[in-house]
Amino acid sequence: LTASGLAIAVLNIVVRLFNTPLLSVTTSVIAKAYVSPKRDLSRAASIALELGALAGAAQTMLLFVGAPFLIHLMGVDSGTDGVLYSTAVSFLRIRALGAPAVVLLLTTQGIFRGLGDTRRPLYATLAGNILNVGLAPLFIFGLNVGADGAAWATVVCEYISALYLLYVVYDKIPGLQIGSTLFKDQKSFSGPAKKLLSTSGVLAFRSLCVVGTYAIASSWSLEAGEELSASHQVCHQLWTGSTLLADALAVAAQTLMAQSITREDKDAVLEIVKKVLGIGLMLGTTTAVLIQVSNGILPELFSSDESVLAGIDHLLPFVVLTQPITALAFVLDGVLYGGSDFNFAASCMFVSAASAVAVMTVGINYFAESDYDVLTSIWVGYTVLMSMRTMVILYRMQMKDAPFRKYLITEKPARG
Repeated sequence: LTASGLAIAVLNIVVRLFNTPLLSVTTSVIAKAYVSPKRDLSRAASIALELGALAGAAQTMLLFVGAPFLIHLMGVDSGTDGVLYSTAVSFLRIRALGAPAVVLLLTTQGIFRGLGDTRRPLYATLAGNILNVGLAPLFIFGLNVGADGAAWATVVCEYISALYLLYVVYDKIPGLQIGSTLFKDQKSFSGPAKKLLSTSGVLAFRSLCVVGTYAIASSWSLEAGEELSASHQVCHQLWTGSTLLADALAVAAQTLMAQSITREDKDAVLEIVKKVLGIGLMLGTTTAVLIQVSNGILPELFSSDESVLAGIDHLLPFVVLTQPITALAFVLDGVLYGGSDFNFAASCMFVSAASAVAVMTVGINYFAESDYDVLTSIWVGYTVLMSMRTMVILYRMQMKDAPFRKYLITEKPARG
C-alpha cells in the first residue's frame, strides 16, 4: 500500500500540473467553437485530441524512464528500503503506460464540458471505477502479481473509459478526424494548436503555484509534530473535498460564459455572473453549516488519536469560516476561464500563493510560540490564499482591459 501510495502521489502531481490545464483550456475552446458559425468544431476537437495523445505519449516516456528518480524524490531510496523502492518504481512504470488514456480521458471530458454535457464523462468515470474494483482483486490474487496487479487493472479500466468517450465524441461531432489535423499544414500547428499549448503552459504555472503552496504548508506542519501534522492533513483533505460542488459550479460557469461571450450576449453574461456568484456564496455557506453541525462526527471518521482529534478541533473553525470565500474563489475562476482570461488567472494565483506563503513563513518564524500556533499560521495563510484570489478577480472585473468587462459594466457616454 505504501509503494502504490508513493506512485499515486507522483501521478497526482503530474495530473494537477499538466493534464488539468489542458482540460480547462479544451473546455473553453470547444464551448466557443460549438456556438460560433465562424469556428470549426470538428477541427478544434481534433487538434485537442491529437495534442492530448502526444502529451500522453510524452508523459509515458518521462514517467517510465524517470520512475526511479521520481520515487527517490519522494524520500524512498534503494539503499535504505530496497523492496519498497522497487515495488514503487514498478507500480509507477505500469501506471505510466496508462498516461495516454488518462490524458485522452481528460481531453474528451473537456470536449463534453464545452458541449454542455457533463453526464457522459461522469458515467464513463463511474463505470471505469466500478470495473476497476472488480478487476483489481482478480489481477492481484488471481494472477498473483501483488501491487502490480492493481496497477494493471487501473490501466485497463483507463483505456476502456477513454476509448468509450472517444467513440461517443466521434459519434457526436461530425467530421472529426484524429491524426490528420495537427500536422496537416504549418497553419494548423502555429494557430489553434500553438495557442492551446501556450495557454496550457500558463495554467500549468498556475497549478504549480497551488501545488507548491500546499506542499510548503505540509512541510511547515511537520514543525508542529507528527500528530498535529496529521490533523493538518485531515483538515486539508476535508477543506479541498468540500470544494467539489463549487468546482462543478465553476465548470458550468466557464462553459456558459464562453458560449455567451462568443454569441456577444451581454444580458446572458451578466445574468450568469450574478447567478453563479449568488449560488456559490449560498453553496459555501451551506457547506460551512453542514461541517459545523457534523463537528462531533467528522473528526472521528479520520482518527481516534486524541492528539490528532485535538488538532482537528483547533483547525475546524478555519475550515468552516473559509467555506464561503473558497466557494466564491472557485466560481470566479470559472468566470475568468470562460472569458479566456487565462494569463490573469495565472498571475492572480501567483500573487495569492506568494502572499499566503509569506504569511505562513512570517507567522511561524516570528509569532508562533506553540505547535498550535504553527497550525494557526498555516491556516491564516490558506485564508489569505482564498481571500486574495476572490478580491483580485473581483477587481479584475472593473479593469478596462478585462475581456468580459464590456458585458458587465455599462460605460457612461462622454459628455460633449
